Amino acid sequence: MSEVHFVGGGPYKGILINRIADDMENVTPPQARVEFLTYLHKRDPTKDTIKDLWELKFWFYGRGDGLSRKKAFTEYFQELISAKNLPKNYIGFVKRALVLVQKSQLIRRVELEVEEREGLFPDDDLPAIKSFVSVFTPDAYCYQHVPEVPVNNKTFITFKIKAAGEAYLSLSAVYGDLERKTYEIVLGAEENSKSLIRDSSLGPIKAEAHTVNLLSEEDFRYFWISWENHELQVGRGPKQGYQQFLRWKIPPNRQFNVNCLAVSTSRMGKGQWEFAEILEERDFQKEVKRAKMKLSLLWIAKKQRMLQLLEDAYPDPLPVDFIFKKSVVKQSDNITAAVMLKDLQKKGLVKEVEHGIWIRMQTGHEINYHDVKLVSEFPLLSSREQPVVAIITALFEEKLAVDAMIENKRTFIKYKTEGESQVYTLGRIGQYLVVSTKLSRKGEGEAAHIASENSVTRMLGTFNKVEHVLLVGVGGAVPHFTDYSKHVRLGDVVVSVPQDSSGSQYIHCQKVEKIPNTMGYSYLTRTWASRDQTLLSTVKSIRQQVEMRPYNDRPWDAFLEEGKDILKGDESSFHRPPIHRDKLFLTKPDGSIVQCNHPRPRSMYGAPGFKEGQVTLRYGLIGSGKIVARAEDLRRDFAQMNCVKAFDTDYFPVLESMEGSGNTSFLVIRGCCDYIDGTKKEWRPYAALAAAAVMKAIVVQL
Repeated sequence: MSEVHFVGGGPYKGILINRIADDMENVTPPQARVEFLTYLHKRDPTKDTIKDLWELKFWFYGRGDGLSRKKAFTEYFQELISAKNLPKNYIGFVKRALVLVQKSQLIRRVELEVEEREGLFPDDDLPAIKSFVSVFTPDAYCYQHVPEVPVNNKTFITFKIKAAGEAYLSLSAVYGDLERKTYEIVLGAEENSKSLIRDSSLGPIKAEAHTVNLLSEEDFRYFWISWENHELQVGRGPKQGYQQFLRWKIPPNRQFNVNCLAVSTSRMGKGQWEFAEILEERDFQKEVKRAKMKLSLLWIAKKQRMLQLLEDAYPDPLPVDFIFKKSVVKQSDNITAAVMLKDLQKKGLVKEVEHGIWIRMQTGHEINYHDVKLVSEFPLLSSREQPVVAIITALFEEKLAVDAMIENKRTFIKYKTEGESQVYTLGRIGQYLVVSTKLSRKGEGEAAHIASENSVTRMLGTFNKVEHVLLVGVGGAVPHFTDYSKHVRLGDVVVSVPQDSSGSQYIHCQKVEKIPNTMGYSYLTRTWASRDQTLLSTVKSIRQQVEMRPYNDRPWDAFLEEGKDILKGDESSFHRPPIHRDKLFLTKPDGSIVQCNHPRPRSMYGAPGFKEGQVTLRYGLIGSGKIVARAEDLRRDFAQMNCVKAFDTDYFPVLESMEGSGNTSFLVIRGCCDYIDGTKKEWRPYAALAAAAVMKAIVVQL
């Protein structure tokens, strides 16, 4: 208690005021600040008004993210200066400041500094109230997102940074995605001697400048970054437009709206960043602002739901009444929802094919543009134009990924407002003419199965020279918790290769029964196998190549990277999610869930075809059946009994239709996006692209 100067009582009970400390080295820098000017009028009207610059510094408890902290200190300041309870003197202000700290769940400590300002300051020269958000980055290249500093409504920012070197700042279109649509600015690279602009995190350098000793470990230094008119500029000082030293005119195919900010430092040392924002009166209308934000988020969700419904139904169109009903749009909100559909149409994502009838559109906005047409009748093809390989998908991301692998492509959508529509993309892979299609997923149960069968039958009838059919898309991995050679994880691709003399490649579970007086189950199943071995022989050849030359590039790696580049302009991110997002959990017999490490190759040199963080090809049966895929104990038992390496969402009607049409050569390729049956979305675009890349490697080598 020797450091305590005053102990509060009464309404101030629990408040301690410390004596002035001689040594402040143990005090960490504030995590946020607010600056504002005050006028204090003396009772004697002949005396001048006192003008002060006030500064509030905030420290927070460990819990709470940046947005929560910003909300906490903004609301604290709002209540502190509210006209209803505004103190009339210094002592009252300090007392109120202390009492309000006790009310906050996040604010641990507040410091108040007051500096008297001399001279007269006209009202129009007064600075606005400013808040300062501090961000501390460790000595590691690990980005911290700063959502409390909004950039989506700005064209430039100014900030201060204290670091030894290698300070990274990224401006992104999508929160958490630092690869696909990101500009990265590096200050003080190469031991504080150079600065760079990169296209994506650690991507290609687009501008650089020699900037010796640009940063300081001891002092804050001001910088500004502007992205106005699609021109990225970086300069020294607090004033935008002056002392520019980096500039990149962004080409049209790399332009996007900046929505997110993230910062990082490197092994050179830690960093301390400070971002300033003007707090205007509207920022304190918190209830109105919250209501608007909630409504905005709700409509964003409804808009995404409408787009998802049209993607699932594609190529079938949907009536607007059905879209609104499934998106839970009230009748009073129909006009707002209609405006959102029109906005999606302006972006080329959807199209109103007839009054009140909407369809999802493939935009064709890829690096290699391809023609997408709505037609009433499919054009006639000569015998030489007929494809010999057909590729079937069921999800919109799967169709985009497959089409990215096709050269000289053109897409035809033959739609019907009633009945089933078809979409066919024609082109070439390697030396083969191919056609890709997507099955509509607007229904469920028996009706959906019949629709899938009809679509496949119609496709094989339309393109009667098709010899090989590939079912390409996403699925759920079957992991092994101890043996790497049997382990399938997110991002891996499973190819349907027989594991015994039956030749089965796909197995569907129709019914499960508990075996009396045992812990086991019996399964009623149906299996499918190719009579033609051409595709399987090609897969075997690729497998042998990879195992004989384990350190070479795998045949699908180049196609995967090409696909990412082609799909950069699309609305989905096809980049691989961070590896730490692939979490493996095991349910123990007592029902408790534990997280497990992924098994790794025993050899220090890895295993054939294995590259950390890249696609590994696995071989085994593909299984289906919701009853086994979504119950962990049944899933594990069924997979072990039948050598299943991945599950998908019931493609057996497609296989039945192919069998009925006399197809004798098929292959199922599944990129793994979850540990269920491919229904989870985070890894779905990347898994679809990985499966498509493997598909292309197989077709090229046919």
